[in-house]
Amino acid sequence: MEKLVKAMKTLVVLWMVCLLTGSAVAEEKATLVIGENLKVGMPVSQVIALMGIPEKFTVNRGTESLTDSVVIEYLNQGVVVHAVNKSTLVDEIEILSSFKGSFSKGVKIGAKFNDLVAQYGVPKTMNAQIARYPEQGMFFQLEKESLVSAKVFRKDSKILDLKLINRY
Repeated sequence: MEKLVKAMKTLVVLWMVCLLTGSAVAEEKATLVIGENLKVGMPVSQVIALMGIPEKFTVNRGTESLTDSVVIEYLNQGVVVHAVNKSTLVDEIEILSSFKGSFSKGVKIGAKFNDLVAQYGVPKTMNAQIARYPEQGMFFQLEKESLVSAKVFRKDSKILDLKLINRY
């Protein structure tokens, strides 16, 4: 119960930050570039200032309270941001198939595997669905050799999703 109360307090604080920064956000959103204006390790308040009021906040339970996370959804922009419990920094960015921006090296959703390799090099490990670049904290999901989504993690993140993606 205590964990739930703490998570709710975190959500209330984040929601208040949204309300305070929402009026300062320009009507037209900036083009998102993963690794430049939207990156892991940046404060959640900067994400909200950049992207506006999120569509949804939720709390994901981890295997212990330190791996619980707040999930901030911007589905209309094709991005989901995660911050670990007791942190104000972004630990993970999920890039969805609807993402219209790009990665810092110019790769976009829909790019072919060869384009990914040309920009990031040969993945450390790979299977039919995931090209892994763990040193950069980047994991690209592929379908029929085309990029369909990605996950980017902060170095040494405790977030459960990173542990799960590294298992396979």
